[in-house]
Amino acid sequence: MSRSHGREWWEFELTYTKYIHQEETMKKKFLAAIMGAAMVINVSPVITFAEPAADNGTATAAETVTDAGVTGAVSAAGVEITEAELTGAEAAETETAESGAAGNVPAEDMTAADTALGQQAESAAPEVSVQEANSRQEGAVRTEITDQTTLEAAIAQGGVIDLTGKTITLERALTVNNSVTITGGTLIGSSNVTGNLVTLTGDTVTLDGVTIITAAENKTALHAYRIALTANNLTIDHTNAAGGAPVIINGGSAVFTGNLDLTLGADSWYGVNVDNATADFSGASIANIDTPSATQSVVCVENGGTVPGKVANTTEVVTADGQTAYVQDEDLPAFLKAKKEKDVISVTLLHDVNLSEPLYLEESMTVNGQVFYFNGTSALGKDNVVTVMAGGSDVVALNDLGIRTDAANKSALHIYRSRAALQDITLDNTNTSGGAGMIVNGGTADVSGGLEIILGENSWGGINVDGINGETSVNFAEGSKVTVQDTAGKELDAIYIENADTNQVEINGAENAGLVRDEDGNYVTEDAAEVPDETPEEPDETPEEPGDQNGSDNTEEEQKDPEQNPSGNDGGQKPSDNSTQASAEKDGVKSPKTGDSSALLIALTALAGSGAAATVALRRKKDLTE
Repeated sequence: MSRSHGREWWEFELTYTKYIHQEETMKKKFLAAIMGAAMVINVSPVITFAEPAADNGTATAAETVTDAGVTGAVSAAGVEITEAELTGAEAAETETAESGAAGNVPAEDMTAADTALGQQAESAAPEVSVQEANSRQEGAVRTEITDQTTLEAAIAQGGVIDLTGKTITLERALTVNNSVTITGGTLIGSSNVTGNLVTLTGDTVTLDGVTIITAAENKTALHAYRIALTANNLTIDHTNAAGGAPVIINGGSAVFTGNLDLTLGADSWYGVNVDNATADFSGASIANIDTPSATQSVVCVENGGTVPGKVANTTEVVTADGQTAYVQDEDLPAFLKAKKEKDVISVTLLHDVNLSEPLYLEESMTVNGQVFYFNGTSALGKDNVVTVMAGGSDVVALNDLGIRTDAANKSALHIYRSRAALQDITLDNTNTSGGAGMIVNGGTADVSGGLEIILGENSWGGINVDGINGETSVNFAEGSKVTVQDTAGKELDAIYIENADTNQVEINGAENAGLVRDEDGNYVTEDAAEVPDETPEEPDETPEEPGDQNGSDNTEEEQKDPEQNPSGNDGGQKPSDNSTQASAEKDGVKSPKTGDSSALLIALTALAGSGAAATVALRRKKDLTE
């Protein structure tokens, strides 16, 4: 190709490119003008461009639009826009789009009118953030909620629903099937609802400061079904209900924080049911719950549900039917009694438990103390804190547990015609109305690990082994260790035996636990053992006046009658720990221990030559003089 032809071709390409650019520019000018006019008159423009011109260089009538035509078209709509305004609008609207195809619009092409129009547009359209827009929209929704219908409309829209100060009566079951946050407000059930009152099925639901009150015809107040629930400061009044629970978490998960205030009725199953779900209560403070039924717990977990955080002020109880209940302290004794037919498998302490009544363990189970204590209180009165009375071949295992008496109580642990396995146990009998660390009464105690016994001024001794109600034994495993802390300095025995002539009494493996048998047939710890003095004690020249026939210095008027046995756990006779020792010493009156009165009395009589002298020596030996 000759040079002249090449130049002509180049000039043709340049001319065609300018034509295409001008065509696109005119389209953008037209679009900018229409959009500007629409903003002024508040209408939505509909603009349709023809297909791009063919490569043959011809243009359709729709594409041939001059600047005057554009301004004329806009003016026909009732809005007068000058050429200068059009140019400014076009420049502001298309600067970015044009930079990729035809280069940026030169600064010299922008007039003062362009700048003025842009500033006017900015000032006419104030900046509104997304948060402000959402807030305005939600505010409009909140002001419209007056009943269940408008509430359901707000739920369908989603987002935040503020019910603060509002009370909504639910004439039909309410379903929350959207992701929402509901703050404040009270939802009250009506007699029209015969099933669950509120059901949550949205992906995520947050309830903050919400109160739900059921009617007598309703069942569960709040049913969360396969969702992620967050509940803060939730209040449920389930006093009137036809069954169900205040809250059911069925699948999914739930996190409770703040105050969880639940009121149960007589027909409530429990407080919160966690069914095949996960519920975290570690951040929640659970107010004291009135439980009209003994089988009601704060939380019941079943079908593989889990509670990763402990439930405040409760004890974990597992039953053979697969349920795990979290029971309030004051409800625990009655709950175990009521659940006897369900076969309690284990009891696990999550903190020190203050008992409101004596605790009876009546079937095979394991009590995991986790070094926490069962604490006796004045509410128990003159009774033992914990009594094992499973009977038959059942064995109650007590592990890592402490039991502490109150000044109003008797003994810490009473094993009555039962078998108990003790591992790493502490029995604190410092404060007592008269009792021992442990009484084994017609039963068996198998001891392993450490057994620490703390005694006080009114304690009888460490372990009272009494054969009055049947064969009795205490077995110490290898590696076990018994320690006795006598805070009153009374040199009390670690083990003292009674009524061995009534039924067989056995102490096996005492040496394994560091115990030594003394001259009276009882046991003391190795550090308390003394070498007996072989020199007989000289009797007093002036014999003391004998006391009553039981060997006590108290007169008959000063002696209290043996404690009456009230009705027990099953309505029958409560297990008795009364014996020669108990009947006299429980009221602060000391008496000889079993095994003292036969051989020792004969020896002293031979030495002294009189019954009165023997009585005096016996009193001295047993430290019976107050």
